[in-house]
Amino acid sequence: MNKFCMFVCLLLCQSALFADDPVITLHTKAESCPVSFTKPIIAIANDGILTLQETEVKTSFDRGKTWTSKPAVPADKFSFAGDLSLVRTSDGTIVCVFCNGKETKSGGKWGEGKPSDWVMPVYSIFSKDNGATWSEPLLIQRDWVGALRAMVVLKSGRIVLATMAIVPWHHVIPVYYSDDQGQSWTKTTVVDVENSKINDHDGALEPKLVQLNDGSIFMLIRTTKGTFYKSISTDEGLTWTKPESTGIQNNNSFGELNRLADGRLILLWNRDENLPPFNYVPDPNDWIVKDLNYDWLRPRNILAASFSSDDGKTWTPPVTIASTTPSTSDMETWICYPLFFEPEPGVFWIATGEPGATGCINVQIKEEDLLK
Repeated sequence: MNKFCMFVCLLLCQSALFADDPVITLHTKAESCPVSFTKPIIAIANDGILTLQETEVKTSFDRGKTWTSKPAVPADKFSFAGDLSLVRTSDGTIVCVFCNGKETKSGGKWGEGKPSDWVMPVYSIFSKDNGATWSEPLLIQRDWVGALRAMVVLKSGRIVLATMAIVPWHHVIPVYYSDDQGQSWTKTTVVDVENSKINDHDGALEPKLVQLNDGSIFMLIRTTKGTFYKSISTDEGLTWTKPESTGIQNNNSFGELNRLADGRLILLWNRDENLPPFNYVPDPNDWIVKDLNYDWLRPRNILAASFSSDDGKTWTPPVTIASTTPSTSDMETWICYPLFFEPEPGVFWIATGEPGATGCINVQIKEEDLLK
């Protein structure tokens, strides 16, 4: 995303917050976020924060008031135009996995040609000096990837990564691990959701990973089946259970799952106000789809949050962070693909969207205000 687009996004976000915008309605306790961000943010040493934009790394040590930018990847061959994931290991190594925008190629019409015609290569880089310098990009895979937000550092130090790929003709989730802080990656298995051949977003896609208190890894999976699915690994990512429904209603959109500073889980997702959020069993009569076009996409006009104190077994009632009116619930105002960062315990930064595609919000809100 170029600087002009970032500027436009910031203006849109500010208008939603301060100009009584008729399109996006925010939670009454939502405030303007001190940082405008369109990529993930992580905490780094010396009370700093770090994000990546275009081809640069950006660091701040005054909570986003001022930023320092440095090159992170060679600009002639790489860019962070696609999605990315960031983690920091126990010894301070920062690992980034990203989709390279310079090599992305669309294969044309879904179902024709070969899956290898769809290319969105995934690379990793790492920094051992708090983001000052970075390693050369290392290719992990060349498959087509959507949301690339699924990377987690386990208690053992192992990093587990879940990506995406296309097989004729649906999406699957390859899993990798690194035991050397991102210097090399080993592929373990591929997670698939069967019997969902409906359209070009079938299968298992856009996962999120979180380690549970018992040491197992929970994978949250977007599907076209009406609910999020889940898969569990009890051997640090080597093998995974057959995916099954979580019972959490999902209108075919990405879900952001994170571990909070207080130990609980938070889920941010697009829910349908006409359907129950939990223990939902999809009914074909309320999940109407059409083959090979986008009429099947449910409106993403509600962004909700829910909390779990028992590693996802039960959840608090969902609270709406942002919403649009039904008359404006089109693709240009959808509030989806949330980014989440907790700069201090109980304080949340939440951002969504890119100009021309989805609704753009950039807010700060306190956990206590979402639990009232």
